[in-house]
Amino acid sequence: MKRLVFIGIISLFAACSSQETTKHYSKTNLIYARGFDIIDQGSFKEIFVSRPWQKAQNQQFRFLLSSDTYNIPDSLRTEIFIKTPVKKVVVFSSTHVGYIASLGESHSIAAVSGCDFVSDSILRASIQQKHCLDIGFAPNIDYETLLAIHPDVVFLYGLDPSVIGIMNRLKSAGIPSVLVSEFLEDLPLGKAEWIKFFSAFYNDDALADSIFKEVDRNYNQLKNSAKLWNKKPSILVGLPWKDSWYMSGGKSFTARFIEDAGGNYLWADTPETDFIPLDLESVFLKAMKADIWINSGSAASLREIVSQDQRFEYLPAFKEGNVFNNNLRMNATGGNDFWESGVVHPERILSDLIQIFHNTDSSDKNLYYYQRLK
Repeated sequence: MKRLVFIGIISLFAACSSQETTKHYSKTNLIYARGFDIIDQGSFKEIFVSRPWQKAQNQQFRFLLSSDTYNIPDSLRTEIFIKTPVKKVVVFSSTHVGYIASLGESHSIAAVSGCDFVSDSILRASIQQKHCLDIGFAPNIDYETLLAIHPDVVFLYGLDPSVIGIMNRLKSAGIPSVLVSEFLEDLPLGKAEWIKFFSAFYNDDALADSIFKEVDRNYNQLKNSAKLWNKKPSILVGLPWKDSWYMSGGKSFTARFIEDAGGNYLWADTPETDFIPLDLESVFLKAMKADIWINSGSAASLREIVSQDQRFEYLPAFKEGNVFNNNLRMNATGGNDFWESGVVHPERILSDLIQIFHNTDSSDKNLYYYQRLK
């Protein structure tokens, strides 16, 4: 009998050991995004943000998501934990609104940094009813309001390491925060894929996968259709700020859009992924070759552009009336849906650019984010 009991105990430990070594885990399949990873450990998820801010070197943040802290191993108890699914969140960027709204969770946003810049209709109604509050901008954040809300998580972004100060202050008040760095992705579909990041907090991975698969398919179909056009119009981007023209680099998000839409970006040969500060004279010289001018700042008319510099009226794109801005869906308070839903739906942006570059619809009536300036 004792021998049988002993064998039973040994078998039990062997079974436990076998289960431990075959512990379930899976990594979220990411096609384009490079700034984060998600590992599903079965009872909890680990999210790693590897590019938290511009020019970050050897910086990685880990966040743990689960329905209960009991699911977290003792060895990881010091990591940032977020209980899921989240019900009440605070966001620091309108792009965060875009992802959350696409998941049908606009109602979960209890506060934003800059209410005026929100476009989502559901959230705008919540703002008007004072259900969603404004917590201001860094460094002058309204911590009193934020702490009173006591959200399940705060979605932050940072241009430099100073954002860690905000994270630490929230942590000391018992409020977890996570870093979102979708703005550092160079590919339009890379930004769009961050919807998988947000879905992890709402336990709705299936919806995010479904949305992204459709976006990916439609974007690539449009991209392939643009290759059929033999002529590539030359493209000028942006508008100067004071004495400099901050031009998108040749490896930037904007440059990739132009390339995918079948355009010839005049600064495509520059290696930068960020903006390049250029003097106005050098830009004017090259801009004389531009067939089309897009993303002209906040300008809503040709007159507004000329008011900045009279020389603009001599540019061929201006004289031909080929100036298009991405502010068709801008609301009265300054919110631009291009920067909100556009991050989730780059296929809509690409469709606009193909129509603009190749004159597929001379009436411009089917443009979604862009408008021809008059």
